[in-house]
Formats: sequence, structure tokens, C-alpha cells
Amino acid sequence: MSDIRQEATITVPVDPSNPGEFLACCGLLELAHRLTAPDCRALGWFSRPEGKDGKFSISAFEGGVPVTLERVLDSLGQCRIKENNSDSKEGPVFLEEPFNLTLDWRSPFPQNGKIKTFAGTQKLITILQTLHQTVQAVEKAELADTPLFEICKQTPKEVTAFGVEKAENVIDAGFSMDLQKERLFKRTPVFLEILALIGAQRFCPGELQKLERVYFSWYVPLTAPLAAIVSSIPFETLPQEGFVFQMYKRDPKGRYKGFSPARKEKKSKGGNR
Repeated sequence: MSDIRQEATITVPVDPSNPGEFLACCGLLELAHRLTAPDCRALGWFSRPEGKDGKFSISAFEGGVPVTLERVLDSLGQCRIKENNSDSKEGPVFLEEPFNLTLDWRSPFPQNGKIKTFAGTQKLITILQTLHQTVQAVEKAELADTPLFEICKQTPKEVTAFGVEKAENVIDAGFSMDLQKERLFKRTPVFLEILALIGAQRFCPGELQKLERVYFSWYVPLTAPLAAIVSSIPFETLPQEGFVFQMYKRDPKGRYKGFSPARKEKKSKGGNR
């Protein structure tokens, strides 16, 4: 790998113990991956955090020109979203040029049932369109002044709940998500949610027991296909760190779920953890 490929063109702050932010970083890498040529794909990696202050970096170049965060977000805002004529509420949904990415949460895709946070009357196309329209309205000044995953906006419809704040709010409330939806969905970390939804198509935490999940941050530059493998499986020869979190039921029937904050995995097997 050349030095220029490892020069960070995108860096965002991330709390490594927030599984929603982790998946959002994966989604950001996925989009950067699709903006680069097959022989010069984007590389992404985490920096070792001090407490909750971590960073996720991407090195991406198209024709020698850096692919920046502004370029990725502008492309996301401008791309068209199309439903692929399906009766299923879970997709497929197609993000057109320049990404050409299909999101499909129907079985047998591995994330189905493992990290899904939406159900009931919610449709994937409606969730994605709602988040897409909301991020389109975010001012560039706010993007410059506020960490990406902390930008919160009111959404007109219910969306996903990858952010840990929503799971914690439901637990504190002690009531059904349906009864509390005005409170819980008033303000949403919109970039976290849309990027996590995108990231979860390729990246999926491992399953431990019952509703317990595990993911691994990686500390060397990797392409999206390799990172997707490394993010769910420990490797002896790679510097990784494991994080374990719980899926919480957000309604009495267990249809809607959320993520708890993660804790560091105690029995890590990967190198240099």
C-alpha cells in the first residue's frame, strides 16, 4: 500500500462503546468504498480510544483527488432512493448513483433478527426516505460545528433505533414504544441512524447468547469487505478490541428492539488487545 492511500481524508469522532456509532462508521466506510475505483478502494480504521474519545478514519482517493466527508454526505443527499417493487416491508431498497447499493433486510440476510430495531408497521423504504429527507435539510454550518453522530433532528415518522439513547429512554420510561413514540422519536441522531442502517447491510455483529452481541473495532487500514469480516470475528494476528452489548426489547411483544451501551470484551483472542 502506498503512503497516500493511508493518509486520512475523513476522520470522525466516535464512542467505541456505542454500537450504533460503530455501525455508522461502517456505513461511512461502505459509502466511501463505493465512491472509489476497484483498484484503489477506500481504507478505514479505528484509533485506540482514551475512554469514550475514539476516532474513525478513512483514506479514500478518486483519481488522486481526496474523497472527503463533505463529498460523501453530498453524494448521499443527492442520490435517489428507489423501492425494488417488493411487497415486503423489509426491502429491497436501492440507493442509486453514485452508490448503487441495495439494502435488503429480508431473511436470510445475516443481520435479520440479530440487530434489527424496527418492526410492526414500519417499512424499510419509509424509514430510509424519512432519514434521507432529514439529513438533506441539515445545514453545512451545523456539520462543521457539531460531531456527525451527535446531530439530532426531529423526524416526521418513526425510524430505526440504533442509537443507545433510545434504548435507555425506553428502559427508563418503562412503557411500550408505541405509547411513548412522541417522546422517543422527537429528536433523532439522523446521521448515526442512516449510516448505521447502511453499514448493517454488510457489517453485522456476532451473536453470543440470547440477545447478546459482539463487535470488534480494528486498528489497521482495511477495505470494506475485509473490515466486515474482522468486525465480527476475532483474529489472532490483527490488532482488534471486542465490545459486547445487549439487544433490549422496546415493547411488550419484543417486536421493537434497541442497543445498550457496550462493554469491553474480557476474553479477547485477537492480537494486541
